[in-house]
Amino acid sequence: MTVSILQPAFSAETCPRREASSLLSVEVFDGTPEELAILKPEETGRRSGYWALAYIYDQNRPVTVLCKYADGYIERVDLAQRVSKCNYQINKKNQVSFQCK
Repeated sequence: MTVSILQPAFSAETCPRREASSLLSVEVFDGTPEELAILKPEETGRRSGYWALAYIYDQNRPVTVLCKYADGYIERVDLAQRVSKCNYQINKKNQVSFQCK
């Protein structure tokens, strides 16, 4: 398993696209992954869902995302800028996309 630590980020596509492998899953944390406070989505559907995150920033805590790819690569994204919501979608080809805003 390879883990990369990405600089604090905020973008439309929170998990970077990779030529070598597709995004397989995402884990969202209240704090850092080392604190083991993984969050469940507020709402999940068959092909989409979201996490509401404003309350974490209101408590002066960070949000961290682990982007897990099909080849085992993991990208850590520290959401230093406040985001209110992160969404995931799974298209008809079972490809995952993940965005925070």
